[in-house]
Amino acid sequence: MRVILVALLVALSISSPARAESTASPPTGCGFQTLGTLPLTGATTAGTALDARYPQGPRVYSVTSSASGPALLGIRDARDGRLIGERPLPLALGSWAVTVAPDHSVYVGSYNATAGAMGRLFRYSPATDQVSELGIPIATETFVWTVAATPDGSAVYGGTSPSGKLFRYDTATGRSTDLGSPVPGDQFVRDLAVGEDGTVYAGVGALSMKVAVLTREGTVERVIDPPVQGNGYAYDVDVAGRYLLVRFVTSTGANPMGVYDLVTSRWKDVVEDVDSLTVGGGRLGADLYLFQNDELVKYDLRSGKITKLGFKDYGDGAARPLGWVGHTLVGTSSTGRIWHFDRKKGQGELLDATLTGQHVSIRSLGTGPDGRVYAGGFFAGGLAAYDPADGQTQNWPDVGQSEGIVTHKGKLYLGVYPGARIYEFDGNAPRLLLDLGGQEQDRPFAMISAGDWLAFGTVPKSGTLGGALGLLDPATGRSVIRRNIVPGHSVVGLAYRDGVIYGATSAFGGTATPQGEAAAFAYDVATDSVLWRTTPVAGDLALGSIAFDGAGRLWGLTPDTLFELDPATGRTVRSVKHQTYPWATATQVWLDTNLVFHQGFLWGKVQGKAYRIDPGTMALTLIARPISNLLLGPDGHLYLSRFENFYTYRIC
Repeated sequence: MRVILVALLVALSISSPARAESTASPPTGCGFQTLGTLPLTGATTAGTALDARYPQGPRVYSVTSSASGPALLGIRDARDGRLIGERPLPLALGSWAVTVAPDHSVYVGSYNATAGAMGRLFRYSPATDQVSELGIPIATETFVWTVAATPDGSAVYGGTSPSGKLFRYDTATGRSTDLGSPVPGDQFVRDLAVGEDGTVYAGVGALSMKVAVLTREGTVERVIDPPVQGNGYAYDVDVAGRYLLVRFVTSTGANPMGVYDLVTSRWKDVVEDVDSLTVGGGRLGADLYLFQNDELVKYDLRSGKITKLGFKDYGDGAARPLGWVGHTLVGTSSTGRIWHFDRKKGQGELLDATLTGQHVSIRSLGTGPDGRVYAGGFFAGGLAAYDPADGQTQNWPDVGQSEGIVTHKGKLYLGVYPGARIYEFDGNAPRLLLDLGGQEQDRPFAMISAGDWLAFGTVPKSGTLGGALGLLDPATGRSVIRRNIVPGHSVVGLAYRDGVIYGATSAFGGTATPQGEAAAFAYDVATDSVLWRTTPVAGDLALGSIAFDGAGRLWGLTPDTLFELDPATGRTVRSVKHQTYPWATATQVWLDTNLVFHQGFLWGKVQGKAYRIDPGTMALTLIARPISNLLLGPDGHLYLSRFENFYTYRIC
């Protein structure tokens, strides 16, 4: 089963060939220089909707995400996939939230974590072919996850994070009203549905997976508990006649769909392993069309019978059934493709891709065994390589979102989200070695070579606590997984020396509630034991990257502090506060720093800035900003990124 979580990602593929491209000649001289962009592009369309009754012909509306913006609203003919147009959404990086109102207006909720941009609401008018920016519905919210229009067109409701709020946009007055958190304590209102009578159904997460039932005015009438155990999201919500349909995404990786009878107020059925992003989309009478194990199936609401339909070629990523145009079911994939399934013929087809691919943000950087710099793409995924010797680049478009990249014993390894999957990559066929999705792990940010072992640290899935320290011997397949090595914490930084792995944690797991203060630890590989555990910086909730210098001193860089630890005891030898950080309001701070040692200096990235750091004086000298990632390359120079942009800082 394809695991689909908060971020849509493309699974690793062995069938798509790498593409080689050329960039400018390698730079010479010293200091900061731009290298342009790496070949990381894709058409990632999480948010999409169908207007089957548009007078000039049915349309599919899809938002293509962009690394630095703006995202594009793509307008296509639902019958043949023809691209009608693409319209920019100012200050939006992407969208999961698209809905069509009765007057054919299209409403889009966006995301952008940049201060002042945040989660915005847009309206596209087909009559004027214009996009209107409707503002930020709730000032505290960075992400509008879902929007749903009322049947009478009087309002559009939206659900947000990180505070799990609901808003109501009045289409007549243009005013947005903050309706608060329908289930306090949950960070996400993940999906919405509005019944024919105007009742609002709000699916929440990442803890309870409950569904709040609200009046038109936003008053919570009741809260429906899920029919399954655990943490996660009420990820997809729809109403089909008397039934409420809810697809749950759980921390264990299961994706069951619950069928709730609104008349009897009871769960009627639970359907296992539902993959499609839309539950109930494309319904016809009592039949729902869903995806199980990457295959379209028909589910009979009355009997619960499931009929496999044999259609699997929907375009990779995640499938989203949208609705009917005649007897043809129209749907999309998260890779931007439109697909059809003719229920009379029992046949499906995948239409040609017509959306414009956008640059993908560089998520991670690592050094390969071949002397190249490797970069992993965010959201759409992809992997690119840059050769410092000649400036040549190469890319593999169908590699998932790599959170960590490292060389171990002459081979390249990728830590891929979701499910904390560890792959060995030889440039041709990625090989899955380990999958920790079943152990509630998700993001392997920290990866190092530790003697015979490949070591990695993970962040757990949303709604759960307790990351892990993992050891893997690729030669034998043996693994050692130590979850909760610091109870409730994520392991975000690693270093290795003389048989000991040193770790740094974030007090945040998959929830917004920190579990105490961030910690450092030392783990003896031979004895499988923790030698010490300390709190290096009082008040800090995440430590970040750690590294040894040439003299064997252990250093750490947090969002606000540089510190030195005694490797033998974990005692903080020295520390200096380099800037402030809003810990009191911070939520889910994981890995926010990079730190390396080279030519007598520490080099670090923190809070969007890159520094040269003198270990003797602990003084930080700014060398570049704004920066998102920093890597010491195989040629002894630094490589940096910001969104899709790629740079070098030549150390002379």
